[in-house]
Amino acid sequence: MTLKSIINKSYYGTIGYISSLDDLTLLERYIVHNLPILKEYKGIIVATNYKDLKLAAKNAQLWKKYFSECEIIDLEENRGHNFGTADLDNAIFDYCKSNNIEWLCKVSNDIVLKKEVLDIKINKADFYYLEGIGYGGLANNNFDTDKILNEYFFPQTNFYIINVNKTDYLNSKKYLDETYNEIKNTPPEVYQKMFGGKPGGMFPEWACEYFLADCVKRNKLSKYHLLSEEKYIKLLELVKQWQIHDCSHKNIMIEGICHYHYINQEITLL
Repeated sequence: MTLKSIINKSYYGTIGYISSLDDLTLLERYIVHNLPILKEYKGIIVATNYKDLKLAAKNAQLWKKYFSECEIIDLEENRGHNFGTADLDNAIFDYCKSNNIEWLCKVSNDIVLKKEVLDIKINKADFYYLEGIGYGGLANNNFDTDKILNEYFFPQTNFYIINVNKTDYLNSKKYLDETYNEIKNTPPEVYQKMFGGKPGGMFPEWACEYFLADCVKRNKLSKYHLLSEEKYIKLLELVKQWQIHDCSHKNIMIEGICHYHYINQEITLL
C-alpha cells in the first residue's frame, strides 16, 4: 500500500498568509511546481488570511486558474502568526466536517512535493504524519534515540493526512480565544520581554503541534510515521549535528516533501 491510495481520496487543504502581490507571484511558483501531485487529490481547499483583504480576489483568481472547482476560504481577521495559523487550520478542518469530507491532507502553502511522495509505503492508519523535532526536543529527551523513537510525538502541521470523520475537532476555539484575550490584556513590552512575543512563552502547551497531537490522542486515532526508522534516525543525527532548532525542518527534503520556506536557499536532501 502506498500513500497515493490515501492521497487519491483526500482533499488538499492549504493555508497561508498573503501580504502583497509579490506573495501571490511566489505562491504561483509553488502551485506550478506541485501541479502533478495536486492533480492526484480529490479536491482543493484554500484558506488564507491577508494583510489587505483587497488581495483576496486575486488569490481566488490565481487558484481558480489551475483548479476551477477549488473551495476558497478567506478569513477577514488575522490574529497574528500563531493564532492566525491556528484559525486557518480550524477553517480547513471545519469545512471538511461540515461537508462530510473524510480525508484531509493539510499543508502550508510553502510546501513543495515531488512524485516520490506518492510512492511512500504505508500501513493502514487514521493519521499519517512527519515527526516534528528540533535540537531542543533532542536535548529535552537527553538525546536518547530509543526514547524518542518510542515515546516522542510532536507531529508537524505543515503536512499531514487525517481521517476527519473520526475526530471531534482540531484546535479548541474556546482555548484559542481565552489565551488570545489574555495576551491582548498583557502590556506588549511585558509579553515581548518575559514571553518572547509568542503564546508558547506564556502558555507552555500552546503550539499547533501540541493541538494536533492532542486531537490524535483524544480521538484514539491510529497513526503512521511517513519516515522509516532508518531515515528518521538519520534526520535526528542531522538535527543534532547542525543544532537545528526549528522542528518544521525548513528546506529539508523528506520523502518527497519539503517545507521550502527559504526560497532562495538550497534544499538539503535527507
